[in-house]
Amino acid sequence: MKRKTHFTRKNYIAICIVFFWALFALFAACCIDNNNPVFKANNPVQAMGAAFGFPPINGSVGAWIMVAVFAIYVLLISAAFIFEMRLAKYYENKVWTKKWTVIYLGTVLGGLILWAAISMASQFYADPSTGEIIFTGEYVANSFLFLGETVLIGTILFVAIGSIIFAVVALVVNFKNVDKPFRFFGKEADKEAIEEAKREEEERAKAEAQGDLAGSFGEEQPTNKRTSSGTIGGEQCKTSAQIDDQPLRDKERIFPGLCTIDYAFAIDKIEAFEDTVDLRELCSQFRSYLAKQEGLYFSERTIRTFIAGLAASRLLILEGLSGTGKSSIARYFSEFIQEDPFFEAVQATWRDKTSILGYYNDFSRTYNETEFLKRLYLASYKKNHINVMVLDEINISRVEYYFADFLSVLEYPKDHWKLKIMQLPYDFNAPDHLEDGVLEIPENTWFIGTANKDDSTFTITDKVYDRAIVISFDDRNIPFDVNGEVKKISLSHAKLQELYDNALGDDSLRLTFEDKENFAKITNYIYDTFDLTFGNRIMRQIETLVPVFQACGGTKKEALDVMLAHKVLTKLQGRYEDFVKQGLIELKKLIQKVYGEDSFEESIRMIDKLLKKL
Repeated sequence: MKRKTHFTRKNYIAICIVFFWALFALFAACCIDNNNPVFKANNPVQAMGAAFGFPPINGSVGAWIMVAVFAIYVLLISAAFIFEMRLAKYYENKVWTKKWTVIYLGTVLGGLILWAAISMASQFYADPSTGEIIFTGEYVANSFLFLGETVLIGTILFVAIGSIIFAVVALVVNFKNVDKPFRFFGKEADKEAIEEAKREEEERAKAEAQGDLAGSFGEEQPTNKRTSSGTIGGEQCKTSAQIDDQPLRDKERIFPGLCTIDYAFAIDKIEAFEDTVDLRELCSQFRSYLAKQEGLYFSERTIRTFIAGLAASRLLILEGLSGTGKSSIARYFSEFIQEDPFFEAVQATWRDKTSILGYYNDFSRTYNETEFLKRLYLASYKKNHINVMVLDEINISRVEYYFADFLSVLEYPKDHWKLKIMQLPYDFNAPDHLEDGVLEIPENTWFIGTANKDDSTFTITDKVYDRAIVISFDDRNIPFDVNGEVKKISLSHAKLQELYDNALGDDSLRLTFEDKENFAKITNYIYDTFDLTFGNRIMRQIETLVPVFQACGGTKKEALDVMLAHKVLTKLQGRYEDFVKQGLIELKKLIQKVYGEDSFEESIRMIDKLLKKL
């Protein structure tokens, strides 16, 4: 799909600075030209030039063309150079590569050659007496001298006057806000700094409560530091680590749960899977299983989006009103493929990764192992099993706080899916799959979060939405009949990945050039009208989900509809500018024009909901 690149505010500032420099240069040219009737001879600028030893100069027509074209050249080349750097950053995430360096040089040299050609062409002039076209070295030298004086004096004026203006503005602003804290990046940065300070204070308090980790492992602690032992009646209380003379080196005592898993899987077990279904059958049987065994009725599109979403992202968010079956579909999928479901209710007090991965307790001298941690660790042994971990009410606390490490790590290649959960002493014998205190997120693991939409929950930020596949559960479930017997299936992680790979390798299921062009018409309109766009991450998700969704029995239009609604249109919620309503009306017409009246049902439904609020 065609992607758009736009200037940032910093880019506009840079271009404006170059523009003002060009104005100063032209002003300097007017001042030093003896033939200029507007500015008097021996003006201050000419005096400054004379102080530098510049001779008086008479600007000719050719000289003025050379100066004007040079100013325009510098301005346009600066804008082009910045734009190309933005392109390089946008498409390759690197600015200085060999390819882009060649492009930069080509732009600069091409513009320089064009300027030289125009400038030299302007040096031909007609003799007043004979009318003959003449080109002389003296005329050209005068033009270059005029250009040189203009650039040098203009730059000096620009720096001097610009510095004075900047100093005056800075002085006025600081006098005006003399009693206020210094804010370089604005109020939002202040808020973030305050929140960061609060988090650091909480972590410091937690660290003091837990005590010194190294001391609990038997290392010496400084006697002049107050530890978690405290004092009672003027007599220092001793922790169990101080009472026990033997240093703590027993991994079974620190990590009892993880070591139990190690011992349970000390001998490799060979497990067999049926692995006879394809993606279309998987979706159909899962939908029938939910209806017949659990009395849960979901549309085919919902089931296909759920299964295809597992291929596009390791994080799925199922959002909607309470009681619509969000938790059920996630939990029963594990049961359907004969795996043990994992279900964790998110707590409002969760603020960092210790809430789900645990922490070391200095008093008990053990690591507080959460069920979430033990399930992740268990999945590292059961590598051919599909491990689905459900986080219920994921937004009852801020997702980007307690799940931040996972959001970042899952962006890396699979062999870098690792989390540091604890700093271990250099000679500590750790559990088998916790080398150096690092926990690896297994490739067979997916995280599914359910999110309610009410006043008791936090808004899920774009940072989370962009990394997840979002499925909406706003419609009422319509019952349907299921014929025949429905059984659970046995599906391995290797087979599921093979099904995904086969779908992604089928050229007939991929987006064609025409598909991308049609979709670009919609997204380009949204960008131009609402200033909303998406980057490479979402584009990769679309290119993954579309083939898999079709292999599940759906169509390209349905897959694109799902991604447009939940990756782009959802960001328009809360926008109440005057132009939004008309923009949505035109967007609806454009979608129906490009894809037909009966297509993109979910996007059209979301647009209608947004229009009702305006």
